[in-house]
Amino acid sequence: MLEVDSLTKRYHRVAAVQDVSFSIRAGEILGYLGPNGAGKSTTVKILVGLLEPSEGRVLMDGRSVIEDLPAFQRRLGYVPEDPNLYPHLSGREYLQLAGRLRGIPRAALEAKIDGFLRLLFAVER
Repeated sequence: MLEVDSLTKRYHRVAAVQDVSFSIRAGEILGYLGPNGAGKSTTVKILVGLLEPSEGRVLMDGRSVIEDLPAFQRRLGYVPEDPNLYPHLSGREYLQLAGRLRGIPRAALEAKIDGFLRLLFAVER
């Protein structure tokens, strides 16, 4: 279970997120709605470890995600609103770069990329 407890993020004295709490059990889907500037993206960035909260905590199965952030991030999928892709790289080259930055051995990386691409292009449209 993912638990968010009294999450707050301040930039100087301005609260971008204030006292947000919720929990999500395995298999549940949570919608997080609000107008522009309400703190949705900031909250998600805290959840995935891109930002540190000013106050509050994020727990996975009762443990603080900060204790072992890399292990938590391996269990989490995140698609940012701005992908920050390198436009001069092909899809394969981007996956190769990401895999190399994560230290995946070349042979294993190529096998994974081939599998992803077969899965992606095997879907009937």
